[in-house]
Amino acid sequence: MAEPTITAIKAAFLRVEVRQLETPLEPSTHWRAHGLNPGPESREGRPLLSDKAVQDLVAKVNDKIKQHNRLVFSTQSQRHVAEQIESLLWARTSAAAEHAELDTLAIRKDVDLGDSAVISALPHDYAALHIHPDHDTARNEEGGDGREGQKDAEEQYARLRGELVTLSRQRDALKARLARYQHLQEMTEPLRDPQENVQPNLVTKHGKLAKELDRTRVILLRIAAQLRGEEQPKRRTKRRRREVVPRPPPQTDQEKLGQVLGWTRT
Repeated sequence: MAEPTITAIKAAFLRVEVRQLETPLEPSTHWRAHGLNPGPESREGRPLLSDKAVQDLVAKVNDKIKQHNRLVFSTQSQRHVAEQIESLLWARTSAAAEHAELDTLAIRKDVDLGDSAVISALPHDYAALHIHPDHDTARNEEGGDGREGQKDAEEQYARLRGELVTLSRQRDALKARLARYQHLQEMTEPLRDPQENVQPNLVTKHGKLAKELDRTRVILLRIAAQLRGEEQPKRRTKRRRREVVPRPPPQTDQEKLGQVLGWTRT
């Protein structure tokens, strides 16, 4: 199903509005309760407005409204107004598109100007901010007001860019300081509860750490004693082997060569 055009949408809207204007008028209940009660009377002794007179008056007003709507808000008139609305809309859209193309910037409109990388990438000069080659030419052709407006825009851009760069640097410095403080806070976290984290690790006379050191010292002494007990029999065995087994006589070079080659002595 094709989407409705702008003319069709506006024409439907106008029909709804005209239909509301064609709704017959009726006196309100409050007015009927107070306006038709016996009140001031004419010279003949009758009420000034009777129910029938009010109904006739309302019927005449409704007829006049219908005639007015048929003349002013005819179907052709509604269609003509809807077409004019569409023409004006497209003309405004085209002008805005041409102006937007001429004023195209080097940065996107949805870019985050709070990002330090984006701030540092902003052009230094206002002229480099517009990427369309005919932007400066079009502004110069506008006359004195256009040139003065461009000069004011250049000064404002330079001022705002400088403030933005300064604030960005200050924020980066504060972020670095915050990171350093957070690191120090993590390092000093064990010191927040000294009774639980610091006191048990201190070497006191009857502290837990002193008892553990005493146990470690006893274990080291036992291990040292066992090692000394095992080394003494080994030394004695080595001495006995040296005394019982005689050393062979030294071999000559020819005997060593014959032993390697498998020669036998004759």
